[in-house]
Amino acid sequence: MTRLPGISLGLCAALALAACAQPAEGLLTPLDARAQLIRVKVDLLGVHPDEVELVAIEEEPELYPLFVDRYLDDERFLERFREVYDTRLLMRNGMDGAEEPLRLLSHIIENDLPFSEFVTADYTIANEGLAAMYGITLAGDAGWQAGWYEDGRPHSGVITMTSLWQRYPSAGMNANRHRANALSRLLLCDDYLDRPIAFSRNAVDQIALSPEESIRSSADCTSCHSTLDPLAAHFYGFYSYEEDDFADPLLYRPENEELWRDYADVAPAYYGQPTSSLVDLGQQVAQDPRFVDCAVKTVWEGFTQRSYEDADWTEIQTHRSAFMDSGLRVRELMASIANSNEYRAGYATERALSERLSTVRVVSPAQLASIVEQLTGYRWSFGGEDGLTNPNGGLITLAGGIDADSVTQPTRAPSVSLLLVHERLAQAAAAYVVANDLASDREGEAKLLGAVTRDDRPEGEGVALFEAQVRHLYLVVTGYPLPEDSTDPAALVDLWKQVYSVDASANAAWTGVVTAVLRDPAVITY
Repeated sequence: MTRLPGISLGLCAALALAACAQPAEGLLTPLDARAQLIRVKVDLLGVHPDEVELVAIEEEPELYPLFVDRYLDDERFLERFREVYDTRLLMRNGMDGAEEPLRLLSHIIENDLPFSEFVTADYTIANEGLAAMYGITLAGDAGWQAGWYEDGRPHSGVITMTSLWQRYPSAGMNANRHRANALSRLLLCDDYLDRPIAFSRNAVDQIALSPEESIRSSADCTSCHSTLDPLAAHFYGFYSYEEDDFADPLLYRPENEELWRDYADVAPAYYGQPTSSLVDLGQQVAQDPRFVDCAVKTVWEGFTQRSYEDADWTEIQTHRSAFMDSGLRVRELMASIANSNEYRAGYATERALSERLSTVRVVSPAQLASIVEQLTGYRWSFGGEDGLTNPNGGLITLAGGIDADSVTQPTRAPSVSLLLVHERLAQAAAAYVVANDLASDREGEAKLLGAVTRDDRPEGEGVALFEAQVRHLYLVVTGYPLPEDSTDPAALVDLWKQVYSVDASANAAWTGVVTAVLRDPAVITY
C-alpha cells in the first residue's frame, strides 16, 4: 500500500487519512503482490505476513492460492470467522454463554462439516463453565466440545441453544414473535420489521382495541403474521411463566411446547409447511435457499467490508455456486472469495472504479489488537480484560467495532476515535517493546529493535546504523521497504535526537520513534 506522493509518514500518521493509502487520481490499479498477501492474511488471520512470505509472493505471485489454503487451515481463521459472523448474530455483548453459537461455527469448519449443521446438529458446543451453567453433559473432559442439554429438549444446532434465546427473549404477551423474527433475521437475512406496511386508520383503532383479533383478521397484519406466528409457535419450550419466581430461564420445558394453543392458537409451521418440532424447523431452515444466501452474504460482506447491492449479484452468485458445489463447506466459500479477481484487485467492481469509491479497508478492533501484538508482543488490557475486544470496555466501539447492543454495525472507514485509540495503543506498545528489546538481560530475539542498543548514538557511523534500524522497523511494521530516496529515516533519527535532548533517555527516544512508525496508516488500513 503506497502513500500519495508528497504526503509524509508523519502527516499520514497524524491524520490517518484514507487518502494516504490511495493511489493518485487516474492511477487506480490492481493491488500488487505484497498488498494482496497483506490483505488476505489480515482478513483471514488478523495478522500481517512476515517478510519471508512477502518476498516469496513477490517472486512467485502464482503462489497466492497456496497461501490462501494455508491460512484457511490455520487455527486463527476460526476466531476470525467467529468475529465476522458475529456481525450477523450479535452474540458478543458481554453476556455469559455468548460463545456457544460461535463455537458451533468453529466446530463445523474445523471438522469440515456442511454449514447446514449450524441448524441441524443434534448436539451443542460448550466448555466446562458453560456446561455447569446451562446443565450440559459434555462428551469429554476439557475444552470446547460436543455436549447435550440435560433438560429433555430436542437438539437442532443453534436453534435450540439457551444462549441464543437468552440473547433474543420474548415478553410473555409477545407470544415468541420476537424470537421468530430473530430466527428469520439471523438465519435468513429477512427482518419482518423491515417490511413496508401501511395501516388504515380503522386498522390502527382495531389493533388498539384487540391486538390478537386484528392479527388474525386484518389483511394489514396477516401479510406478516401468517408466517411469523407459525414460526413463533415452535419456541414455547423456552417460555417460563412470568409469575413463577422460581422458574429457571435457562431451562427448556417440554411440557410447555403446546402453549401456542393458549396464546396465538396458531400451530407450528414453516412458511406453510406444517412442522412437529424444533428438529423439523431446523431441517426446513437448512433446505431454504435463503439460508444459503444469507450465509454467503454475511461472509462476503464481512470479509470484503462491502455492503451488498444489486450490482454485486453476479459476484455473489459465483461464490454461492462454489459453496453449493462443495457441499456447503465454509473453507471452500472463503477460498472462492479470497481467490476472486474482485477481492485481489485494488478496486471492488466496475461501479466502484467508475465512481472512485474508496477501496481502503479498516482493521477491526480485534485485528488491530492482534497485529500490534504480533509486531510488539504487547496486548492492551484493563483489569484483566482485553482492551480492544471486551464489549463492556468502550474502546471496542471507539475503534470502530460493535458491542452487539448499542452499536450493531462496524465502522468501515477511518475515524477520529479510531485515530485516538491507535495513537494511545501505539504509545503503550512502543514503550513495551523498547523496554524489552533494549533490556540488557533480554531473553530471545528482539521484536523490532535488534540492530541497536541503549548505548548507540546517531553520531558519525551511528547515523547509518540508526537509519538502517528505522528502515527495518518500517519494513516489519508496514510490509513495505521505504524507497531509497525516502526522507523518513532521517526525519525519524531527528525525532530520536529531539526526544533524547529532553532527559538523555535512549529508551524514551526510541519509544518516540517506534510510536511514530506504529502509527503509520498501514497498521489500521490495508
